[in-house]
Amino acid sequence: MIRRTPPKVPRPDPVARVTHPDLAALTGDVDGARAYWEQAQGRLPLLAPQDDGRVRVTFCWWDPDAVRVLLFVNRITDETRLAESLLEQVPGTPLWHASYLMDPDWRASYCFLAERPGQDSPLPATTDQIRIRELLDHGEPDPGNPDRTRNRAGVAQSVVSLPSAPAQRWHTRRDDVAAGTVRRDEVDGRRVWWYAPAPGLARVSARVSDRPASGPTPLVVALDGEVWTSSHSLPTILDNLIADGLLPPVHAVLVDSGGRDQRWQELAGDDVAGHDAWLAGPLLDAARARQPVSAAAADTVIVGQSLGGLTALRVGLRFGDRIGNVASQSASLWQDDLAGLPLDGSARIHLAHGVQEWVLAPDHERVAVRLREAGHEVLAPRYNGGHDYAWWRGAIGDAIVALLSPVDG
Repeated sequence: MIRRTPPKVPRPDPVARVTHPDLAALTGDVDGARAYWEQAQGRLPLLAPQDDGRVRVTFCWWDPDAVRVLLFVNRITDETRLAESLLEQVPGTPLWHASYLMDPDWRASYCFLAERPGQDSPLPATTDQIRIRELLDHGEPDPGNPDRTRNRAGVAQSVVSLPSAPAQRWHTRRDDVAAGTVRRDEVDGRRVWWYAPAPGLARVSARVSDRPASGPTPLVVALDGEVWTSSHSLPTILDNLIADGLLPPVHAVLVDSGGRDQRWQELAGDDVAGHDAWLAGPLLDAARARQPVSAAAADTVIVGQSLGGLTALRVGLRFGDRIGNVASQSASLWQDDLAGLPLDGSARIHLAHGVQEWVLAPDHERVAVRLREAGHEVLAPRYNGGHDYAWWRGAIGDAIVALLSPVDG
C-alpha cells in the first residue's frame, strides 16, 4: 500500500507571529487602509528588519467581500493547525494581514484562500490530508508581488525572498543568451525531451577550462520533465550556466512522470525496481545513442525533487557504474530511508533540503552521515525554505554546477 502523504505531525516550533503597529492605527479608516494597500503594490510582502537580525514579513490582502482569509505559506503554515494561519482583518476596513518574524535568508511560495458569502470555508472540514493539500495548492497569488513560481500542479503562486536568500540568477530567460534546442520524443513509449545547447554558447572559464572544447559532453537526466519544460525551464537554467562559464556544454534528457498515479507507482510503489532499472538502462542507453554525450558515469548526473529526489538517490546508489552524480532536493525519505540498499560507493551526491521541512530535515541529516561513512562525497546544503519550487528552481542549478565541477586535487 503506497502512503501518499508524509506523517502529519504538528510543527514542533511554530513561527513567531507578531502585530504590526501601523496597521492597528488604521482601524475604521477605509481611505487610509486603501492608501496603505495601494502604496504596497509591487512591494508585498512588506519587509522590516528587526534589532535581533530577523525580518518582520507582513502579508496583506484587500477583499471587501471576504469573510475569512487563509494564508498558505509553504511549510510555515501548519496543515494540522490551519486556523493559526488565518489573516487578521483591520477592523472596519477590507484590509487583511499577518506578520511573521523570519531569518533574513528565507524564501518560500505562498497564496491566499478567501472565503466569501456562499463559498466554502478555507478551513476544510475533511481530515483527508490529500484533499486538504489539493485545496491549499489552488489558492490565489498575491497581486502586489510580481515574483511568481508554479507548484507541481502548475498553479501560480507568489514568492517571498528575504534579502539574504541565495541569489537565483539562472532560472529566467536572458536576451543575451542563445537558447538551446528542446525536442520532444519517446523512449519505450515514455515521453521525453532532449536538450542540446546552442552552438558556440560556452564561455571559457577556470571552472571548465580543463574539459575539451569539443567531443562528448556531460549528460543530465532530469525527472518530472513535464514540470521542468513548462512550469519551470531546466533548459533555460542550463543555457545560462553554460553561457556564464559555470558549466561546460551539457546535454540533457528530461523524463515525463506519466501523471500523478504513475509517478507514485514508479517512484514509491511496486514498480520502483523496474523503473529505476529503466532509468539507468534503456533510457540512459537511448540518451547516449541519440546525443553526443559521454558514456562515463562521472559525466552523468541524475536530478530529482521530492519523490524524484528519492528516486535519484536510489538510482545513483544502485547503478553507480552508470550514473556517478546525484542531485536530490527534498527527497521523500519518509517513504524510504535507503537502509535496504548497498550504500558503499564513490558517487558525488548533492543532497539538499529545506530548513522549514520539519518532517524531512532530520532524515536528510542522518542519510548524509551514512552516505559519507559509506565512502560517497556528499554535499548537504540547507536552504531556508520548505518543500518548494521557490528554492528548488535555484538549487537545481547550484547542484549541477557543484557536481560537474572539477574535483580539487
